[in-house]
Amino acid sequence: MKASFLTVAGIGGSLVSLLQAQSPDKLDAMVVEATAQKKQPSLTVPTPEVSRADLEKTPGGVEVIDAERYLTGRASTVADTFALSAGVFAQPRFGSDEARLSIRGSGLQRTFHGRGIRVLQDGVPLNLADGGFDFQALDPLSASYINVWRGGNALAYGSSTLGGAIDYVSHTGLTSPGYSARLEAGSFGYLRARFAGGFSEGSKDLYFSLSEQSQEGFRHHADQDNQRLFLNFGWQVAENVETRVYLTSVVTDSELPGNLTKAELELDPRQAAPANITQDQKRDFELFRVASKTTVTNGNSSVDFIAAWSYKNLDHPIFQVVDQKSNDGLLGVVFTNTDDLFDREQRFRAGLLFQRGETDAANYVNVGGHRGALVQKDDQTATNLEAFVESQLELGAGFTGVLGAAASRNERETRRVFGPMPANSSYDRTYDNVSPKIGVRWDADEKKTTQVYANVSGSYEPPSFSESGTAVVANEAQEATTFEIGTRGTHGFARWDLSVYRAEVDDELLTVQLPPPAAIGATGTINADQTIHQGVELAGEVDLLGSAWEENPAHRLVFRTAWTYGDYHFDHDPTYGDNQIAGLPEHLIRGELMWENDCGWYAGPNFEWVPVKSWIDHRNTFSADPYALLGFKLGHRVEEGISWFIEGKNLTDERYAATTGVIENAKGVDQRQFLPGDGRGVFAGIECRW
Repeated sequence: MKASFLTVAGIGGSLVSLLQAQSPDKLDAMVVEATAQKKQPSLTVPTPEVSRADLEKTPGGVEVIDAERYLTGRASTVADTFALSAGVFAQPRFGSDEARLSIRGSGLQRTFHGRGIRVLQDGVPLNLADGGFDFQALDPLSASYINVWRGGNALAYGSSTLGGAIDYVSHTGLTSPGYSARLEAGSFGYLRARFAGGFSEGSKDLYFSLSEQSQEGFRHHADQDNQRLFLNFGWQVAENVETRVYLTSVVTDSELPGNLTKAELELDPRQAAPANITQDQKRDFELFRVASKTTVTNGNSSVDFIAAWSYKNLDHPIFQVVDQKSNDGLLGVVFTNTDDLFDREQRFRAGLLFQRGETDAANYVNVGGHRGALVQKDDQTATNLEAFVESQLELGAGFTGVLGAAASRNERETRRVFGPMPANSSYDRTYDNVSPKIGVRWDADEKKTTQVYANVSGSYEPPSFSESGTAVVANEAQEATTFEIGTRGTHGFARWDLSVYRAEVDDELLTVQLPPPAAIGATGTINADQTIHQGVELAGEVDLLGSAWEENPAHRLVFRTAWTYGDYHFDHDPTYGDNQIAGLPEHLIRGELMWENDCGWYAGPNFEWVPVKSWIDHRNTFSADPYALLGFKLGHRVEEGISWFIEGKNLTDERYAATTGVIENAKGVDQRQFLPGDGRGVFAGIECRW
């Protein structure tokens, strides 16, 4: 499988050589010129400052995560990346890329192959056509920063899901000239190496990131080995036209240790589930993706043309061997205009996206992790046509109004080509929806240091193939109306970001008891009747020395925290009443107390706290226990030269469930639904930039 990766790496090296060959005697000057061009950002890739200013116009929960925030320590899992992001629930399954990622309770019964969030790279969706996405396709080391829109606040970027959208924005040869090398190593056989480089010459630039990650894992049967290449090549065709091409190649092999009972976790959290060893359960795949983005500007108007094609080959031995080969393509266009309207500031954005994916899905008998006899084979096709429009208009007295809507038509078709042919083996369904949005933002002062906002938005999500049901059990699309109020701002030595929301969800896709004529006690993923998702998202930062009052403080003692509170429950359900929906804890609190100085040194403790139990079943009969983790970080980080860090995680060696599976009814009995978090570990890293 690694042959394809090496081939793509060779392509990347050829492009680097070609770019250098255009002017071999000007290599040193080329790097100096690229540094100067930081003030002239790429048309296709905005700077963090431009993105932050754009997101702050949103009347709702948003965030820009600068990569420098998580590069001060181990940058491996989504929990590392989003540790201080309020509203983003990110927990690894067993210390690797596979994780549970949820915003506002989206896809909360998934601990793998994410759903309910639109994930993008530089504005181009990474999700497959049926809505699912793979965590291995993301690499925080190759991102310059990450944009997060929680809930309906992502509508202006084409997302109408309950969870919103996350956009990994790349480095370019213009913004990151020169080379960098980074090495991370630590407990449980963890090793991660990355080499990257950026170049520019005239109207062209190139950036590449080549990485290798491996681990033995805290648990048995948790080996992982990943190779990733991320490359983008930009060409400014004219002063107002730029094209950027993205190339991604991922080869990933991951053993799956499986779920434990609570008793097994407390006795020995490092053990694997017996069946996972005998069946050699794994999730291995190759991913190859080519995408492009072309931006054309004219005065205060711009048009983005996007396109992408991805190929994925999945080898996934579980109870059976799942073998899937998929091809997904998309085309899209986004128009933005910021001309004044009636002598008032405004921003108008509209877009159209077409996506189609075809998957050859086969299941084989699992013979010790190898393919036995073919059980069944299906041809799956997902097609999406989506349009959105949003307008922001200054209303006066610091108020800005927002109106928008997203319209979708989605088709899901499965055709059985081998295996049992009952009446429910094939289906073809079409889903249609229009999700509106209205909101208002108030800037309390001219510098916009304090904002207050409110919005009402619709959300919509058709089922993926994993939740599409059968021809007999027809799952409907999940829809919701979300009400949100909040505030964000800075004052002196403090910064805050607070959102309070309530989502009324119809037909949420959950594993619940099947209605008659199904057998008594039979369960499956179908539509629940009505559910409520509500909560609080609070991120804060306080300089305890008050150094923010100084222009260039020599020392800071900064306390940062992120509190995610989520109350997800059934709403007067005839079977579940007002029970909590299983899968996520009500509270997740993370934070750090960090000493920092103006020479790049930093040191301090960090923590993670889940203060209440979380249910593993919708009947609320069995739960995971509360836990608290303590860590410490020490390091030195500079823009050029050598940076390093040492980080201790779970220093008290707590035995806890990082996350759990979700079932309908545990009947008060311990079940194999617990995924242990890593024990005490120490990690170190060094990075050189030149």
